[in-house]
Amino acid sequence: MSDARVLAEQQIWAAVTEGARNQAFNCTNGDVFTWKSMWKVLCEVFDVEFVGYEESDEKFDWVAMMKGKGKVWDEIVEKYGLLETKMEDIASLEALHVVLHLGFQHVCSMNKSRELGFLGHADTLKSIPMWVGRMREMKIIP
Repeated sequence: MSDARVLAEQQIWAAVTEGARNQAFNCTNGDVFTWKSMWKVLCEVFDVEFVGYEESDEKFDWVAMMKGKGKVWDEIVEKYGLLETKMEDIASLEALHVVLHLGFQHVCSMNKSRELGFLGHADTLKSIPMWVGRMREMKIIP
């Protein structure tokens, strides 16, 4: 995961740090998390019961499940007085589908940045509730 604050901090650092200019860097929060741990945090944030599960080879199709749900989102926007958005403007189900079905454990290292002096980081499981709170304050989600 990449918290926007860490990403912005790293981009500024790379632009003004002599040894980092014109190089490519990975940018993540610098911690390790699993999707399974994130689902539990999201359930807590949205006050939904978390039901434990075992990961399997069966691939849940988020895109198919959400197809045609735009009208439901429109009703939620109206009910809660949210900023007028379309579901596809705030969620990329296709990207989520790809990330959740990579078929391998994706690990991204911040070592190159750290070796050159960038020490920015964020705790992903604390970052998620903060960003959900910000989106609620901005009336993007209920």
